Amino acid sequence: MKMLRLKLFFLFLFMPLFLFAQDQQWRIFKSTHFLVYYNAAPEDILNRLTQRAEEYYNEITNDLGFNRLNFWTWDDRAKIYLFDTQEEYMRATGTPDWSAGQTMASSKVIRTFITAPDFLDNILPHEMGHIIFREMVGFNNPAIPLWLEEGVATYQEKQRTPGIKKYLAGQIHKGSFMGLAGLESFELANSKDKEKVELFYLESYSLLDYLIKEFGKDKFVLFCQNLRDYKDLTRALALAYSFGGLEDFESSWKARILQ
Repeated sequence: MKMLRLKLFFLFLFMPLFLFAQDQQWRIFKSTHFLVYYNAAPEDILNRLTQRAEEYYNEITNDLGFNRLNFWTWDDRAKIYLFDTQEEYMRATGTPDWSAGQTMASSKVIRTFITAPDFLDNILPHEMGHIIFREMVGFNNPAIPLWLEEGVATYQEKQRTPGIKKYLAGQIHKGSFMGLAGLESFELANSKDKEKVELFYLESYSLLDYLIKEFGKDKFVLFCQNLRDYKDLTRALALAYSFGGLEDFESSWKARILQ
């Protein structure tokens, strides 16, 4: 099966806010919870962008079952940097050519470019998912694996790739499935293998879908609270879901894929 579109995202948690913008002159378009920094983007694009961003602002927390404590208002609004071209975006961010969006979660900053594919339906909610998730579990939390971070973000995308479960089942049968250990060791930021990058995102999405669909939002919230409080992935899983360990968790997840 030829997999469909590649998930095109990139995450940075702790990068100096204006490292990439020192020589850039920005115009600012404002909404209630967002500041959009842009240069030549048309007004209709800016209006659509802020309208969808405001819709996602509450939708994502409801989707994950989170109660919002931090409100993005006034000086605490999220910032979206909208580059005119992919070349400008890549030059400023240093990201690979498969990246179409980047998040600096602790600063509530999202960076992308005008022609980024599927921006409103996928990139925008994906990157906002990073920020809202980190507000819940902590920005300096070492217990958060990248697969969980990206799984939460990918779960927010509005355009789902059909056939994920069938594709992942095929990867298991072929011996190409990454599993938790593979996801944990995968160097996403440095990878030039688009098929591996795609598999990483699809497995991460599948893990989130499994936790939320199989056990419900309340247990997922408890899991995130445990991660925040104990900063220990294995303990957080055991307390929320009663898994005997990471191997038990992976076995249960793979069994669901193969059903």
